[in-house]
Amino acid sequence: MVLFSIWENAHYRRCYFTQRELPYMATVSHIFREEGEHLIADGMRLAVTRILKDFDLALIELPPECMVKITELGSAAELEEAFLVNDIHIIRCKVINAGASLLYLGFRCLDMPKPGDSSSPILQAGKIIGIIFSVMLNNCMGITISSSILRILGTRIKKKSILSK
Repeated sequence: MVLFSIWENAHYRRCYFTQRELPYMATVSHIFREEGEHLIADGMRLAVTRILKDFDLALIELPPECMVKITELGSAAELEEAFLVNDIHIIRCKVINAGASLLYLGFRCLDMPKPGDSSSPILQAGKIIGIIFSVMLNNCMGITISSSILRILGTRIKKKSILSK
């Protein structure tokens, strides 16, 4: 499994991973209304191919000529420092709990993610450990889709089982 990021500065939609041999990327699905909706990423108009509501993820097919920046997936270490990273800022956090599919992050209450930060990668030791999709302001916590779900999704894409409805 390898990762890439394509940034759309106008709408802050961030998209992160694909298998190298497969032309798909993923981002959180709550920023889209339905399959077929378009976004502009790195100057390309792309369509949402599949929405996976169980994972809050959207798959987007990439054109074959698409160039991507490859990044490694990591595994979260509990009670260790991590960073929400995007093209606007870097926010320090700590992995409070690492479950099989979700990570719970603690942020400093004065340095919380903003609404446009949804779908930003969470990095630990230089590797992506998840994609943030929810923030709870009352307790300064965030919830992240873990890299283990991204790995499973990549395997299912490769088998094409996730693309059929």
